[in-house]
Amino acid sequence: MARLAIICNVFFILSLMIMLVKWFKLPDFLANFIAVLGLEMAPVSNICFVIWLMGLKFTKQSIDIPKWQTILIVFMLMVQIAAAIL
Repeated sequence: MARLAIICNVFFILSLMIMLVKWFKLPDFLANFIAVLGLEMAPVSNICFVIWLMGLKFTKQSIDIPKWQTILIVFMLMVQIAAAIL
């Protein structure tokens, strides 16, 4: 779950670069693929990860995910929420 969220977050950053930086041009099929993974799949995977993580915390089960991955995913979720509001 964490690997999928991190991969989708990388595509989210790439899709923001495609939208904001004019010289960063890609073929249409590749830009569409990156947009689907980044703009649509990343928030869904991050929300699912946070819900899964909260479930593990509430049931007091051990979490075998490195802290940097958890921090990165929660931070990217906040960035995505801020991007959706703006």
